[in-house]
Amino acid sequence: MKIFKSIFLSLLISVNILFFQSCTNKEVANSINEEKQGYYYALHSDEYIQIDGEAKETIWKKSKWYPINQCYLGTPSNDFFGRFKVAWRGDKIFLLVEISDKTLTNRMKEGFENYWQGDCVEVFIDESNFRGDHHLNNKAYSYHVMHTGEVVDIDADVQPKIFPDTIDFKVKEESKNTHIWEMAITVYSDKYGPKAKSNENAKVQLVAGKKMGFTVAYGDNNGEGRKAFYGSTQGQGDSGYMTSEKFGTLELLTK
Repeated sequence: MKIFKSIFLSLLISVNILFFQSCTNKEVANSINEEKQGYYYALHSDEYIQIDGEAKETIWKKSKWYPINQCYLGTPSNDFFGRFKVAWRGDKIFLLVEISDKTLTNRMKEGFENYWQGDCVEVFIDESNFRGDHHLNNKAYSYHVMHTGEVVDIDADVQPKIFPDTIDFKVKEESKNTHIWEMAITVYSDKYGPKAKSNENAKVQLVAGKKMGFTVAYGDNNGEGRKAFYGSTQGQGDSGYMTSEKFGTLELLTK
């Protein structure tokens, strides 16, 4: 009897191992425990992703939607809806963001210091996953992506600046109230400088298994100023422009 039990247990273990090994990274990414909020998976894209707002590449069909449903500041709107997909290739993270917003505004025409008050997608990235203060350094970034083409962040001198060569993006109106933001984000180390002649040496070549601090957010302007600030990571709040401590986690997978 003991022999039969041993054989049965061995077969059961073998079946479990084979089943586990047959699970691809794609299946892992599509079967994420929804309770593990703030943990994101990016699949690797074998094909070039055209930044045109069309999202026709195969990788976008494979990737999972993540909600932008945490209200960090202001009064949440019943008609707000936001979500995103994420992928990677080479030294870039690719984002596909869908936002419901009737009208996109930019407040920088009233003064550069108002950059954060307009409608914008905000992308928080902590490349080294160091989880600390970045208010006086560039160890992490909080890119404010404006629909008019600018990418703004606070530099190490605590002054907001245009951060060139960071994000290539396209905003497309999908319907009357919905906009698609497609982005290619070049990942940099803390050696990046917005005024540097070249940031080529600051680029980070990405590899499968890498983990970074990461959150996607949206600042919603109702025409008179910022009405609400939404994010994807629970509990981060409005601290992201100063510290990456509460960022979510992005893990890079293969296929």
